[in-house]
Amino acid sequence: MNPKFIMRILEKTDLKTKLRLAKVITKLGSGDDIVKCMLCPNMCLYACPVFDVERRLTVSPSVKSRIAYFGGNEAIYHCLPCDACKENCKMEISVNDNLRNLRSGKYAEKIDSWLSKISKKIDEREGRILYFPGCRTFEAKLFEPTLEYLEKIGIDFAVNSDIICCGMPYFELGDKRYSEHFSKLKKVASQYEMVISNCPHCVYTMKGLGIKAEHMLSVTKPLKIGGSISYHDPCIVARKLGLVEEPREFLKACGFELIEPAFSGRQTACCGYGGVYRLLYSENAEKIAERRRKQFESEIITACPACKKALNAKDLVEIVLEVL
Repeated sequence: MNPKFIMRILEKTDLKTKLRLAKVITKLGSGDDIVKCMLCPNMCLYACPVFDVERRLTVSPSVKSRIAYFGGNEAIYHCLPCDACKENCKMEISVNDNLRNLRSGKYAEKIDSWLSKISKKIDEREGRILYFPGCRTFEAKLFEPTLEYLEKIGIDFAVNSDIICCGMPYFELGDKRYSEHFSKLKKVASQYEMVISNCPHCVYTMKGLGIKAEHMLSVTKPLKIGGSISYHDPCIVARKLGLVEEPREFLKACGFELIEPAFSGRQTACCGYGGVYRLLYSENAEKIAERRRKQFESEIITACPACKKALNAKDLVEIVLEVL
């Protein structure tokens, strides 16, 4: 679609017409998602955590799509993989998915530096199921507790040191090295019956590669504990893995009274630490995390190492390990 034609439409239409366009655009079929996003009346704006914290229209979902379409290359990095835009979009457009394809690997050196700090030597072990912690699990100090938990519940699991990161950070930035990570991950995973991981982004990435992978929740067993807690839905767990009721059923089986925070389930609020946004714009990410923390009045339980670190929360594995 010609950009000049699009600009003429945008300049001459009122809000009512734009709302009509939003309904028509969904029927275009082959229409480019970025173009659809540009023409949309911007109903996702209120849900975008990046716009909420940066307060600049240039990083709002539709405007950064527009900037990307016309060749801009900075605003496209100001995005989280939370899919809050998609959740509130009549056309179900993920702005981050679209922008990812336009990124060129800029800032990849920051990922290199970050990974070099958190990567550590791990002791390998053999087993039927591969436990793939993912880099965020090390950063959240969840690796050792998970090893201890898996041993105590008798899971026949392996640990392989050939690959530590699934490649998501490079993939998000458009750095071509992600393909090396993906290929190596598939090769390593093929040696086992399945893969389990604490990190929902790793699980989502592996599922996309055709790897049989599940979140740790699938093997975590409830134990009677009791008390009042709140569960924070990680964006990727709720929206991309579709696990909304499962963690709640688990916590109820542990005897917890669940106190739902403002914004939960698929309408959860992002913690700000997902993807690579925190590695590029740490101050803004921390502001998002702080806002989310203030929405809780009880102890926070979650199922993602990035969310755990952002919200000073406990992981599901940690709460059952305490009483095991």
